[in-house]
Amino acid sequence: MLTILRTVQVKVIMTEASRAALVEQYRQQIRRRQEEWEQWQFQAKKLLADARKRSPEALEFVQERIAREERQRKEKLEQLQFQLRQAESLPEGSEIEYATVQSPVQIRVGDVWDEIMSGTEIMVKDGRICEIRQSAHQ
Repeated sequence: MLTILRTVQVKVIMTEASRAALVEQYRQQIRRRQEEWEQWQFQAKKLLADARKRSPEALEFVQERIAREERQRKEKLEQLQFQLRQAESLPEGSEIEYATVQSPVQIRVGDVWDEIMSGTEIMVKDGRICEIRQSAHQ
């Protein structure tokens, strides 16, 4: 027997209270990301100025790094904005993916891997766990 970790999906069942909390949470995250974006732009200008003084190779490297960083930051911001729109528009009773967590599980020789690694969900309603769903295989 061995204990391993598996990923468990946490979902929120939409209520007016959970909607208000999620919307506020996403708005705060968006504001924080926008502030980080502004700080990054300032930092990127300094990096570019320093790289220009060094060499064309350094400048190219820094430009690539800045482009990659900006692309990642933009994707994260777009993801948060999508989640905000989703939280604002879903009807009550809808389930929204909220997070993933790790859960220990004991395995033994002969266990079916796919059954052990799939299917567990934690359902949260108004901040309380209301259900733990297991796949039909378990």
